Amino acid sequence: MSSVGLGRKNHWLKERAIADNEGYVRRAAIQALASNFKDDPDTCSFLKERTTADNDWYVRGIAIQALASNFKDDPDTRSILKDLTTADKSGDVRGAAIQALASNFKDDLKTRSFLKDLTTADNEGYVRRAAIKVLANNFPDDPDTRSILKDCAADNSGNVRRVAIEALASNFKDDPDTYSILQGCVTADNLGDARGAVLEVLAKHFRNQPELFEIYYNCAVNDPFERKDDYETNPRRIALEIIIKQFPQHPQTLPLLRDKAANDPDKEVREFAQQKLAEIQK
Repeated sequence: MSSVGLGRKNHWLKERAIADNEGYVRRAAIQALASNFKDDPDTCSFLKERTTADNDWYVRGIAIQALASNFKDDPDTRSILKDLTTADKSGDVRGAAIQALASNFKDDLKTRSFLKDLTTADNEGYVRRAAIKVLANNFPDDPDTRSILKDCAADNSGNVRRVAIEALASNFKDDPDTYSILQGCVTADNLGDARGAVLEVLAKHFRNQPELFEIYYNCAVNDPFERKDDYETNPRRIALEIIIKQFPQHPQTLPLLRDKAANDPDKEVREFAQQKLAEIQK
């Protein structure tokens, strides 16, 4: 394509990135600009502008990714990303900025310190979750990561606690504190979905450990979950399913299954137990 043709294409993409009524078109135009006109001196400044100017959070997130991936060495990119982790009104955009920082400036100590602070200091749970994820995924060997994850396992947001607990189990399974934290959260967490998530983490990372049977059993019998919405998963069902899979021959498994099939106050748990009993008795 001639230089005139390229110039027209560049101009048309910029117009679409700003003026099109459809967010998906603006996103595609931004991606096309970054891919095809990286060497144009105006592309970088245009992307910088779109990280804040568009009213669609998804479009702003795409502009952030394009800027970080294609113009990492621009002197403004790092500071723009840092600003967006706290300044954007959308938690999703702030999370995208966090991911872009961690992916593109992994070796920068100031960036790492900044991300550590976000795991506890940001008011938005989504942002704290994003910071925890990038810290665990990108800096598992940092001497502070383990203690930060332990602290975040007690965050006031159930979603943040789940992410921190999964990161602890994935990266620091052999730390005795990890096992203790997980065991405590099974009963101490006040959110049913958080207790269920901890059960799943225990079952995944500490499979077939005899001492865990009592924890699963107590949860299957005593967890206080009361269903409010159909989409919720009862921790008693999760515990029961783990017992069936990991302890099928335990002498208490079949009596427990029969009791749950007849007496659990949650219809979903009763039906699940009845189904499993029917499969066993075939």
